[in-house]
Amino acid sequence: MTQEDQLYVRVDGYNVLLEDLEAVRQTVENISEAADVLQQVREVKSKTLNTMETNLGRLDGRLEDLQQEMPENGAQTQPETVEQTTRQEPEPVQEPQIDDSVRELQDELQNLQSELQGLDQ
Repeated sequence: MTQEDQLYVRVDGYNVLLEDLEAVRQTVENISEAADVLQQVREVKSKTLNTMETNLGRLDGRLEDLQQEMPENGAQTQPETVEQTTRQEPEPVQEPQIDDSVRELQDELQNLQSELQGLDQ
């Protein structure tokens, strides 16, 4: 084996090593991106839980209000005449409005899901 052959083998081995290092770098980059996406998922989860807790608090408050407005079963009330009943119009029921933050969270979750699917490719 001449000295040129030895040099060629070393350069060839060096190129393989560079390719392996590039593959490792790509893997580390993918792991870093996945960690970022997972952090975003955790943030969305936290926001979602906070929104759910807030909405449940609102519902609980509304249910308490409704419960207070409803007469108790044993309460003595004066019977209403048909005339009084027909004159009274029921109060319009207000539909609870879905918080815009819920829609934003859904959009953010869909974006994160797309990013995760992109990482698999």
